[in-house]
Amino acid sequence: MRLLVSFLLLLPFSASAALWIVQSGGSTIGSTDPYYSPQFLTIDVGDQVRWENQSGTHNVNGTLGDFPSNPQGFTSGNTASGNWTYTFTFTIPGVYNYECDGNGHAATQFGTITVIDPTGVAEVGVAADVRLSPMPAADQLIVDLGGVDARSISVISLSGEVVMDQGIAAVRVLTLDVSALKPSNYFLLITDREGRVVAKPFVKE
Repeated sequence: MRLLVSFLLLLPFSASAALWIVQSGGSTIGSTDPYYSPQFLTIDVGDQVRWENQSGTHNVNGTLGDFPSNPQGFTSGNTASGNWTYTFTFTIPGVYNYECDGNGHAATQFGTITVIDPTGVAEVGVAADVRLSPMPAADQLIVDLGGVDARSISVISLSGEVVMDQGIAAVRVLTLDVSALKPSNYFLLITDREGRVVAKPFVKE
């Protein structure tokens, strides 16, 4: 279960730093496979993630040696048992992958943290010339993908909730039905076929 300890909107497109809790536990020889929960997070630049070990012997490995595409590396060190915690502050936008180094754990115990910049356009990888219109959007949002070979698209609220998620075919322009979204600020996350992410802010009126 995702626990958002603190969240406070300060500006129309910015949020205060928040602390997110990820639990680790499980075992390859027990009834529960090794895990991180939640496994996937979308957070803002400046937010902290704290991993809390619940059971078993685990660690957090997001080093550049194992994940060279991470914007920066992070690790809790060697695997350890007991009720340890590890906290990391994410200051660079991008997509971060990590896993546990326990023997055989990475098959189920891995995660992804997507860090976006709420103060403006946070573009990761081939940001290219993706354009959104109209702005603000009422019922439809037109997405001109430019040179991005997109495979999926997601809409994320400022609280990190995924409110829309769908795969897409090879198209240059697509139209999203956003009529069901509440009036607010959102981020559109576009993932290309190489796993790179483009994040664009938009307003739903």
